[in-house]
Amino acid sequence: MISKRIFFLLFVLAMTLSLSARSIEDVVPGLTSERIDELKDGQILNGKSFQEDVRRLVPVGSIAMEHLAAALDKPESFTVVSLTFIPYPDYMYSMTEEERQVTIFNTMRSISTQEGITYISHRAGNKPKILIEKSWYLETPKSRSSMADPVSTSVPPTAEYIVYQKDSSFGSNIYRYRYSTSLTEIFVNVVNLETMRVFGIFKAVDTEQLAIAMSTTQVDEGLLLVAMATIEGRDPEVKVLGISVDLPSSFTRRTTALGEWFVNQLKR
Repeated sequence: MISKRIFFLLFVLAMTLSLSARSIEDVVPGLTSERIDELKDGQILNGKSFQEDVRRLVPVGSIAMEHLAAALDKPESFTVVSLTFIPYPDYMYSMTEEERQVTIFNTMRSISTQEGITYISHRAGNKPKILIEKSWYLETPKSRSSMADPVSTSVPPTAEYIVYQKDSSFGSNIYRYRYSTSLTEIFVNVVNLETMRVFGIFKAVDTEQLAIAMSTTQVDEGLLLVAMATIEGRDPEVKVLGISVDLPSSFTRRTTALGEWFVNQLKR
């Protein structure tokens, strides 16, 4: 009788572990095996909503997918999406799922470490150029005194912060960072609270018309990192002083730079 009970408990445990297994194929079933191989080889998969169905790049049933669906429904807007696979760093393998979430959450919020990150600039001859010159937390949208990066011992369902950043493309701006979390996902939506201007003069994006989002999802092999940017009320191309500014390309390079920043911080 005892042996049968032990066998039954082991069977239930095995079934539970099997059901909780989450492979890349399970989480992003819209990807072909070739594209998944590209992910595992370290390639970033990019997509633009006016060229293809970018939903296949986002984990099904995720907060990120809900955000993307709402963005795609907005008239006169477009969204760029990138998907990256990050194998767990060695120190994370011994962590529980919950412990990994805390580490990821704190890493995503280390905003001050974004200072000095670079992106590939077409105008600079496809060479690296500093993207973010200054980056810190604010107590309110009107304040300018910097606050230290927050550090937590647990992950709340939601959290909200105000951030000041100065970058080489759009100058100084204030952003709202709003986090939503689940057991395996941490999602942050970043919205501009001020008008964004090219060269600090010409309006490129109105207040709250840009949403840059980042999402991490834990899978068996590592993390899936989704980065996306949605721009409302603008055509993909803007002309300033005879210079064409390709907004999808610009923000794809921007989200790529943020993704690389996150990967580098996570490995430290």
